[in-house]
Amino acid sequence: MAVLYRNYIVDILRGRKTVECRLGRLGFPPHGIVRAGDVLWLKEVSGPVWAAVRVCGVRTVRLTGPEALEVVRRKWNDRIGAPAAYWRAGGNATAATLILLGDCCSFQPFRVRKADRRAWVPLGRPRVPGRALCAAGR
Repeated sequence: MAVLYRNYIVDILRGRKTVECRLGRLGFPPHGIVRAGDVLWLKEVSGPVWAAVRVCGVRTVRLTGPEALEVVRRKWNDRIGAPAAYWRAGGNATAATLILLGDCCSFQPFRVRKADRRAWVPLGRPRVPGRALCAAGR
């Protein structure tokens, strides 16, 4: 589950934001957790879950310094749509996890109990063998 500000969820649904970028450290979610084919619940900051998006691909870029972060910003920000403050705040990150977004939808909002400040919450995989979330015809 990704926690995002409302405007980013709207941009995903309208097709303006096609890549979600998480700056952090190797080994911390979503790095190593999210995979192509996953369905992400999109939860609004301090609000409900009201959209979902399928992951088309994931790329991890190791950040060796400010220059590497600037390369990611220049190459990807037209699809990420992050303000300058986001890139300034990510100066200590050692990795950029780039999540390529595909089919998405909104639905009746529902609340989840979440009392911590994590912006990325890994949810369990279905425990039924051979069962997966997928759109009809796929």
